Amino acid sequence: MAFVSDLISYGGLVLQFAALILLLRGPVARYFPLFLYLMTVLGFSLGQMWVYSSAGTSSRLYFQLYWAGELLSDLLALVMIIQLTSRALEGNPMRAPLMRLLLVISGIALLVPFVLFASQPLTLRWNQSVAQLLNFGAALMNLALWTAIVASKNKDRQLMKVSAGLGLMVAAAALTLGVRQFTHQGDILRTIADYVYRLAQIAGPAIWCWAFRPAKKERADAPPAIATPSAG
Repeated sequence: MAFVSDLISYGGLVLQFAALILLLRGPVARYFPLFLYLMTVLGFSLGQMWVYSSAGTSSRLYFQLYWAGELLSDLLALVMIIQLTSRALEGNPMRAPLMRLLLVISGIALLVPFVLFASQPLTLRWNQSVAQLLNFGAALMNLALWTAIVASKNKDRQLMKVSAGLGLMVAAAALTLGVRQFTHQGDILRTIADYVYRLAQIAGPAIWCWAFRPAKKERADAPPAIATPSAG
């Protein structure tokens, strides 16, 4: 089971790297928050692999690196959704009120953990709670983004795919972190949730790769037929 779990995790990293390359070759300026997100996830993942090989997962450095990367990428996911929603609602009168709503949701997701767990900052439970709220907030905000895209007259299919990939990842993360709050290591429910999370980490980047894949070149026009001389 550990081998399968590692294989899925490495597969997700490969797909994230592929999505990054495709993004750099395409609309990187349009999706710059996604570029920062992928750079952050890949950078911290490589750092975790190095610390894991030298000190193991029980080291304090691994703990700090893991949660720093997790929380920073969660914050970038919020920024990404706000930026994409603003772009999707360009020229729409609902843009201003919806942007205010997204900012309120972001503020609540950031402040609630400091209120509920003020006595135990930066502990495992605090980190999990912050990550869960950030991902849950991102999932709600992404739902608003998806609704805005579907309701628009000119649907941006690439933006829909980017939103779908991100929404799948943050929803799975919020679900998994929630399950971990009331289950123990080895619990079947936690195991299922962990695999849902890992599979979402593959599906999300795969959808981004699909969104940024190079457009197929149109076939060159066939050469004009050579007229045959008429008999006579």
